[in-house]
Amino acid sequence: MATRLAPLLRRSVVVTRASSSALRGGPSPPLPPFARIPAPSQSLVEQSDTVFDDGVAPELALDFDCQHISQGEGLAMWLGGLSGFVLLFYTVKASDPAAKNPAVNRTLNMVMEGPKSRVEMLAEGNKEETKKEEEEEEEEEEEE
Repeated sequence: MATRLAPLLRRSVVVTRASSSALRGGPSPPLPPFARIPAPSQSLVEQSDTVFDDGVAPELALDFDCQHISQGEGLAMWLGGLSGFVLLFYTVKASDPAAKNPAVNRTLNMVMEGPKSRVEMLAEGNKEETKKEEEEEEEEEEEE
């Protein structure tokens, strides 16, 4: 019985080795180059400025794929898309994203005056005292 199965087992081993080596890798066969069109023998006509020619297959730069859509329907879709972006902008603006930012806010990020020296503080204090004295004098004059 083992003698009958030996050729079958040998064949299956060979088949599995061949298929596994093909699956394991190796370089893929080279891809065929693009079929190039011949270079133009004369200058292009003026009306062919909308033709995009990369040397493989010339095509029109303007696509006329949707000829079944009218101008009104196209305008409605275009305005609908723009209004969608406007709606998105105002929705984000209404949610106040600056308040949700955990970083330092802009008022603390501004360059401000440095701390005042003692002389400046005393000068301001003297100004405030003189203002109070003048106000008191004015009040006394008004009472008289």
